Amino acid sequence: MQPYGEYEFRATWRLIITGGLKLAYYNQKLDQYADNGKTVGCLGGTLTAGVCVGGAPFVTHSVGYKSWLPSVDARYRLKDNWSVYGQFATGSVIPPSSVFDVKNAAVKTLPKPTSTNTYQVGSVFKTNRFTLNADFYRSHFQNAYTSYTDPVTTEVVYTLPGDSSTTGVEAEGNVFIGHGLSAYLNGTAGKARYVTSALWVANAPQDTETIGLTWQKNNWDLGFFNKRIGKMYNDNGNTNQAVAIDPFNITNVYLNYTVKQRSWLRGSKIRLSVNNLLDKHSIVGISPAFTATSVAAPGDILTLLAARSISMTITGGYAPRR
Repeated sequence: MQPYGEYEFRATWRLIITGGLKLAYYNQKLDQYADNGKTVGCLGGTLTAGVCVGGAPFVTHSVGYKSWLPSVDARYRLKDNWSVYGQFATGSVIPPSSVFDVKNAAVKTLPKPTSTNTYQVGSVFKTNRFTLNADFYRSHFQNAYTSYTDPVTTEVVYTLPGDSSTTGVEAEGNVFIGHGLSAYLNGTAGKARYVTSALWVANAPQDTETIGLTWQKNNWDLGFFNKRIGKMYNDNGNTNQAVAIDPFNITNVYLNYTVKQRSWLRGSKIRLSVNNLLDKHSIVGISPAFTATSVAAPGDILTLLAARSISMTITGGYAPRR
């Protein structure tokens, strides 16, 4: 349940200020079953020959998480086609249900939702032939819970990995070349680091670049996009910034046909798309075999870019004549 309200104040015809407030409420109700002495245990019974004897078959937990999430933004129109803006927003992430997967399903202190605060300022400029927008952003994350196994008790322990901060810039533009052909450009650059250690947050690229070409003519739409993902890092157990992932590219294309004429099939669409057109198999993730070292080893688990895939979807529309 997430009730939300906002108020828009038009200070002048150039300046608009909007404030909002959302209540994010989540309720979990789940059962932890006895598992013969493993994660949850025997729930009051005894373990005999690897099987729980006596005790409860399961324990029920019901928990609610509540967060108040304010937001505010201001937009100022410099000209009819040029404006600047600033905004602040908050978010939250509830703990995973697996926090109850502990011995006897006994949780002494219920964890709280983690929060995120984001600030952004930017500008948007539009003409008949091109659009351009750029922004600067900063987000402070109280990161989601992570887990590890205690080597002494062999129990799973959930902890907060520490706050992180993401700061960056983004620019995006679209240029109409002519005869239905347009060019799209997008670029980002930023830093995502933990506040205390200044080490890089896992799976956060240092930069991204996208270039695209689209063509529209009558019922046809054709698109070609190539995106480059910059250098990023993976963690190794409890060690941050342990393994470097080199930059990689992915290229996608699509072709659409949409029924637009006065027809009872108006709105129907046939879409053909090809993901990873060049069939690249770049490394996008590494899970080292050993937590004591990040040196490449035979047991490392590599995640590769998914191979080329081709899909076709058909969406039907029905528009009866009036």
